[in-house]
Amino acid sequence: MKKALKIIGNIVMIAALAFVVKKLLDMDISFSQLSEGRVVCALLLCFAVQTAIIICSCYPWLVFTRSLSGRKIPYSAAMPVYTQSNLYKYLPGNVFQYVGRNQLAADMDISHVDVACATVLDVLFCVFWTAVISVIMLGGRIAELMSKYGKNLLIVGAVGIVLLILLILAVRLKFRDKFKAYLSRYSKAFAKENRSMLLRGAFYYLLQNAVSAAMYMGCLALIVPQADTGELVALTGAFLFAWIIGFVTPGAPGGIGIREGVMLFVCGDSFADRIVLFVLVMRIGSVFADVAAFIIGRIYAGTVRAKN
Repeated sequence: MKKALKIIGNIVMIAALAFVVKKLLDMDISFSQLSEGRVVCALLLCFAVQTAIIICSCYPWLVFTRSLSGRKIPYSAAMPVYTQSNLYKYLPGNVFQYVGRNQLAADMDISHVDVACATVLDVLFCVFWTAVISVIMLGGRIAELMSKYGKNLLIVGAVGIVLLILLILAVRLKFRDKFKAYLSRYSKAFAKENRSMLLRGAFYYLLQNAVSAAMYMGCLALIVPQADTGELVALTGAFLFAWIIGFVTPGAPGGIGIREGVMLFVCGDSFADRIVLFVLVMRIGSVFADVAAFIIGRIYAGTVRAKN
């Protein structure tokens, strides 16, 4: 079974790399736009910070998986799985990056339910802290954005809640005994002695989004030097807010086209060309960071195997 899963995983990985190349080609990159020194600096800054963030983002997911499974899973086992599955987001459907994480369940012989629930917690806290930081940075402008995009967010949220309730009811009815057993076991994960570890995982994304916001603001300052500090803060908040819109919008992987729209809505026609360039640079840097993190994960996994 593990051998079959490994073969399937390799096929999916190759497909994901092919779609990475396709995405870069679809960007229709004009290298003359990227020849400016300030733009190159922004690209390198985005690439370096994003690579580090992807590698470190395994931590909260691993914390939740350890808590729910009751197993001391080593970082060396989780990080390569996380960085590889992260590439799957380029596959059509925009869900395979989460499904791919369940390779850890097969590798460590733990429940797939534990890994899936850990992934759900990971996503929820990621979205929550991204929303908190974006609202703080947008200030009063959040009301304008909510008037434009709030209806979509409410619809998606309502649909998500209904589907979650239906899923819980279906699982409870079909797997009543197992459902009670999981509830009993997961309640122990929230016991007093485990709360500090869970809180570290829950608050990780506050730190990550603070670092990301600082990086985006620095890149904006390089690419849009004519913007003042207030505008840079608002544009950074808009970029983070746009990530949430893109995340919950079906058929818009990575928020393609949405980030430009949200940022232009915030600043009007000011710096329109430079903002489009900024979003392009962030996308290029993000793609190369995903690939770099994947390569680092593979090298790390090989090094650990060699030592063992």
